[in-house]
Amino acid sequence: INASFIDGFKESKKYIAAQGPKEETVGDFWRMVWEQQSSIIVMVTRCEESNRNKCAQYWPSPEREVEIFEEFVVKLNREEHCPDYIIRHLSLTNKREKSAEREVTHIQFTSWPDHGVPGEPHLLLKLRRRVNAFKNLFSGPIVIHCSAGVGRTGTYMGIDAMMEGLEAEGRVDIYGYVVKLRRQRCLMVQVEAQYILIHQALIEHNQFGETEISLTELHPTLGTLKQRDPSNEPTLLEAEFQRLPRYKNWRTFNTGINEENKKKNRSSSVIPYDYNRVLVKLEDESSHDQEDDDDDDDSSDEEDEESTKYINATQIDGYWCQRSLIAAQGPLAETIGDFWQMIFQKRVKTIVMLSDLTEGDQEFCSAYWGDEKKTFRDIEVELKATETLPAYTTRSIQIRHPKRKDSRQVKQYQFLKWAGRELPEKPQDLTDMIKNIKQTCGYGNSKAERILPVVVHCNDGSSRSGIFCALWNIMDSAETEKLVDVFQVAKALRKERQGMIHSLEQYQFLYDAVEGSFPIQNGEVKQPATTPAAAADSIQVVNETKAEQPASATTATQQGAEVVKEAVESTPLVAGKEAGAAAEGNEDEAKEPGSPTEKTPLEGASNGPAVTLEV
Repeated sequence: INASFIDGFKESKKYIAAQGPKEETVGDFWRMVWEQQSSIIVMVTRCEESNRNKCAQYWPSPEREVEIFEEFVVKLNREEHCPDYIIRHLSLTNKREKSAEREVTHIQFTSWPDHGVPGEPHLLLKLRRRVNAFKNLFSGPIVIHCSAGVGRTGTYMGIDAMMEGLEAEGRVDIYGYVVKLRRQRCLMVQVEAQYILIHQALIEHNQFGETEISLTELHPTLGTLKQRDPSNEPTLLEAEFQRLPRYKNWRTFNTGINEENKKKNRSSSVIPYDYNRVLVKLEDESSHDQEDDDDDDDSSDEEDEESTKYINATQIDGYWCQRSLIAAQGPLAETIGDFWQMIFQKRVKTIVMLSDLTEGDQEFCSAYWGDEKKTFRDIEVELKATETLPAYTTRSIQIRHPKRKDSRQVKQYQFLKWAGRELPEKPQDLTDMIKNIKQTCGYGNSKAERILPVVVHCNDGSSRSGIFCALWNIMDSAETEKLVDVFQVAKALRKERQGMIHSLEQYQFLYDAVEGSFPIQNGEVKQPATTPAAAADSIQVVNETKAEQPASATTATQQGAEVVKEAVESTPLVAGKEAGAAAEGNEDEAKEPGSPTEKTPLEGASNGPAVTLEV
């Protein structure tokens, strides 16, 4: 079988690096798992990518539940879906032996892009935590495979082994370990971008630490984070907030600051980046058959400048889907038409308004609806119904495009408890509205509905909208994985739009809000009511918090990483291009004629200078 034993940081034969099984080798693959007594399989590819078969499906589907591969019976007991990975709990039986069935955990990482490497190194650190949660001292090697079993497989092994070294000794030798990998299996860590990714993952951990908290540990951990002892030292929560990067010179925002568009911004300090700003097509360029389906490429090309109108709005990644939220400033009188065009073209069904039209003597938003039917840039807007609750008002609005003879129903939620305040007095008012939106509009239980973006706006599209977007994602994670990572959510939002989560008070509000949403009852976290489909997506993950100190608290005493640069006299590293050519087209990232050039995560981003992180 095309598989090799690989040593870990200290442990001999800790891993098995394998080729993704082919249809004719699935039986051999399970025979290897059985003989080596492996209880964990890590799969870092999808079965099909870019219309190419990468790996045979060697486990049963939920519909069949049981598959027989030669003498091996594989049963699917449970399958748990998360945005970046799928955990399958399998039972393995050998018909030729009378021994009891064995439990095998199959963890498939699904967020490795077809070309290049994941843009967020913390996703692989998260994958590592999931894998380690299922480790058994009495089981055999961890089986890891991609397609050819060298590029992505070697990258994951490099991260796992070097993380072990960092935790044990406070120093790492990435170069030396990759050389060791290649002595045991050729072409491991196949291209330069994968080698860089190992460094980035270790830097991510060393700089920011582990900030993920189990829901069951949230309440005691938050108490520890807020403790101030001695009194002149910052709390662990304050120290965590101070580690959040400030993404200066992260991306360009040329479109928003040109002379024609400056007047369309309420705040000169919150301008959407070019790469993820919302594109509003010109009316003569747009048709019913060519509507924007929210899968645009990066929007910094010159042709986009000529064929679209500018609006101060940013596409934000949600927990389940990319670009499933839109953070926008409150429309100006002259941009209401563009606002409704955005709603129509993006097929938006839900609008969230986090301000009054006017607060004090300052306009926060122009009225983009009325008691009677109004027309804005060829779109008719008619208010159908209004319902006012103590914390928010809901409005049912019908929009119609006469030229296309197409009408849509849009529901608007206006939050009433934020006016004149830095933060809402009761976090539960905001989280209750979020829960209602997800349940009423289908975002909590329908995978099809999750693709349609939710538009959220405040005065500048960041100060309040950032808090809403953060809670939207944090609550999804808490309900699905039973985990909370406020730091990573805030970090991602800061990367996507200026002015997001800019104060310690906002950061603490996020913790308080999610804590209030999952109260303790009889020593257990009281779960919110979920619809059957939402419950099907939920996942229970073993608590990974260290017993000695909470997960987030460990970041206060991080060890420094010393990257060893010793020259290895024997086998030198093969250059990325040579490795790719030598792979004979078998590996996921192996280059073929006409295939995209391998890029590092930062190079893969369009039109942006090198990022400057201020911590």
